[in-house]
Amino acid sequence: MRLLIITLLFITSTIFSQANIVPALKDIEKGDLIGARIKLGTLLGKYPKDTSVKFLDAVLTEDGVEAMNKYTQIFTQHPKNRYADAALYRTFSYYYSLGVYKKADGLLSKLKNEYPNSPYIKAADRTLPSEDVYYKSKEEYEPVSKPIREVVAEKQYSIQAGAFLNKTNAENLKKKFEKDGYYSSIFPKEVGGSLLNVVIVGKFGNREEAKKQLGVINKKYKLNGRIITVSQ
Repeated sequence: MRLLIITLLFITSTIFSQANIVPALKDIEKGDLIGARIKLGTLLGKYPKDTSVKFLDAVLTEDGVEAMNKYTQIFTQHPKNRYADAALYRTFSYYYSLGVYKKADGLLSKLKNEYPNSPYIKAADRTLPSEDVYYKSKEEYEPVSKPIREVVAEKQYSIQAGAFLNKTNAENLKKKFEKDGYYSSIFPKEVGGSLLNVVIVGKFGNREEAKKQLGVINKKYKLNGRIITVSQ
């Protein structure tokens, strides 16, 4: 996040903007999110259709999926906007942090092809793994009281149910799963300075078993989950 804000401040300071989001970006860089949100509210009132204001709104959106939808709208509908490459970079970072490497690789290629002079290319350029893998923390191997967790300890697949910038939202979803008897866990993933809290549910011995439960989970909780590999 810090790299993103510093780069944005440099770029924005060189370009005149009717809707000036620099003060809000400086607040974010200082960690003053309350001040930034107050400024965002004022800007939305004055310039509700301004793309730079929409970008600021995306930066301050805590839910990961919602934020990515806003970023995607910016670089797809306003590709020539000065914040389009930043929005594209943030979307790349989101998918990379979730382990959706093929999607992330496509977004990185788009960033390089459409914005060859973007300062975000250097930050984003890296070797992308060929498959989606979630590496478990040591804590997840400690004995637990619920039999369901002991039974699934050696399973190799899980369902990624959501990703949140706000950890409370992630914990609330995890509690819903556990209340209904499902195994669930949260793990952090950080890429490009953005820390996401990823929620997984269930552990399965093979992909077919996971695929059967994926439909049930998505329908029951109105989610758009996906199967991931769980590896130590």
